[in-house]
Amino acid sequence: MNAQTLREAKEELIRRVKEFYGDNLLSVVFYGSHLKDPSFPEIDVVVIIDKPYDPVKMNRVADFVENIRDPIEEKYGYHVSFELYTREEAENFHSSYLDVFVNCEVAYDRDGYFEWLKEEMLNPETVMKHVQYISTIEYIPVGREDGE
Repeated sequence: MNAQTLREAKEELIRRVKEFYGDNLLSVVFYGSHLKDPSFPEIDVVVIIDKPYDPVKMNRVADFVENIRDPIEEKYGYHVSFELYTREEAENFHSSYLDVFVNCEVAYDRDGYFEWLKEEMLNPETVMKHVQYISTIEYIPVGREDGE
């Protein structure tokens, strides 16, 4: 695996994603170790679509695996680790965003959606809302029933 192979794998991945999702595609963002080391055997990618074309997320994930991930892995030898979100899912804070925002390569970004999302997720007020929500989740120790 080398820089040329990596570039070709990513170009084909982008092409396949654009063909598969068409006008429903919002963003394709690469992140992770392969950005620093082309010999790293994994390509990390976030794909954001506008609307769910199938109400079942597992079906959408299976479609991605069959039509995009598996052909790239078989042809180029890279493992493709992916996160697939709808707009609604993407706009909820995910801890994985911290890795993405630190070092990413935006490959496709319709109407600047990902850049907007990044600014929104790094906005201190937005971050505090997520921290407050997470901190209000009730902790119930294992073995306790009905408030005993």
